Amino acid sequence: MTGGAFKTVLALVAIAVAACAKPEALPLRRGDPAPSFSAEPLDGGPLVSLDDYRGQALLVNLWATWCHPCREETPYLQELYHRYQADGLRILGVSVDRRADLDAVEDFVAEMGVEYDIVLDPEAKAQDVFRARGLPTSVLIDRQGAVYFTWTGPVPEEDPAFLAGVEDALGR
Repeated sequence: MTGGAFKTVLALVAIAVAACAKPEALPLRRGDPAPSFSAEPLDGGPLVSLDDYRGQALLVNLWATWCHPCREETPYLQELYHRYQADGLRILGVSVDRRADLDAVEDFVAEMGVEYDIVLDPEAKAQDVFRARGLPTSVLIDRQGAVYFTWTGPVPEEDPAFLAGVEDALGR
């Protein structure tokens, strides 16, 4: 088989695989209803659910202490929280660290000065629920409870597309 024919066959296989992919394997898309998710808060209180944020714009951020890009983006997420909190933006940080690493999560939150909500997901269920393809992953949910966008990888500081999405989801 020639190189060109091989590439054609490979492209057709990729198209066939994508066409047969289960919807739950595809990333969440704009307009999809926010998935059902709840987890234990870092402070050990009652379970936190996405329903607790109904009527507010919510940025769900999946992260881990061992994830270097997560470390890099956390100060910026904290800055966004301060900037847009009065407008109704809430941030829910979902740590997928193991339960044995609870001290590392608490140290991370203290070191980074995180003031937004943090929940623990040691079984990493959120990665399936939010169809994350890596860490960090952020999912913006608008005030009506619909997915506004999914962002894979660290949020670049002052990215115009990201900020426009946040402001639009807030109704600004």
